[in-house]
Amino acid sequence: MSDPSLDWRLFRSAFCLHRYQHHDPVQPHLCVDGTAGMTEALVRSICAEFDVEIVPANVFPMPGQTRAVATMCRILRKHGEGHFRLVMTTLAETKDNQGLIDEHSLGAVSDLVRACPEWVEKRTSEWLEWWDKLPLGWIMYSVSHLRGVSQQRHALAGAIYHRLWVMAQESMTGKGATDKLRKRVGEANTLERRIELGRRLIKIKADLPHGHFGPWVRDKSGLSPATAHNYMRLAREADQQERAAA
Repeated sequence: MSDPSLDWRLFRSAFCLHRYQHHDPVQPHLCVDGTAGMTEALVRSICAEFDVEIVPANVFPMPGQTRAVATMCRILRKHGEGHFRLVMTTLAETKDNQGLIDEHSLGAVSDLVRACPEWVEKRTSEWLEWWDKLPLGWIMYSVSHLRGVSQQRHALAGAIYHRLWVMAQESMTGKGATDKLRKRVGEANTLERRIELGRRLIKIKADLPHGHFGPWVRDKSGLSPATAHNYMRLAREADQQERAAA
């Protein structure tokens, strides 16, 4: 049975992605000098949807609160409402992160949403699950030691990206993926299935760091290197034939 909270997050994320992918910018009148209050009003309205309260700058924020309204307004003005909603979904609707919404985390998440469209748009449920697992508080604490040497936003984005990348690779080539691949190996008794498996292997090779595919085939795939390369060759030939026919 699916987790209702995850279903709701995916629904909200799908809505945000639709607006983001259609380049839904914040309305021009919100970006004109002298109407900054209208931008802030929209920010406050969206924060209220996510049960995030904006508190004064002299108040220490508790979980579910933030004082980074200026940063939120900048993100909204620069990248649009759909993008801002994705940032808020990532921070406000993942485990233990509602108390970590500050100028640095907002900026870092904004950068990562723009830098990782493949994850955000095509692996949305995994994106949210990765952020559930991410020890964001500890990462922010460790990055704070670079204050005065490196910009906090950029250092934080880099540290988070490393963790997300590791989780993405584990998701692609970890136990679950390996079990599925082994099952497909056992079923690879037709040309079509060999081609399908070859395409899967090509994708895994592309996702792994250089030099890691050979050991992965040997240790985890259940295939010999020769068989794996044969399936990949069949897949490439099939793809070439399809392109030629088109």
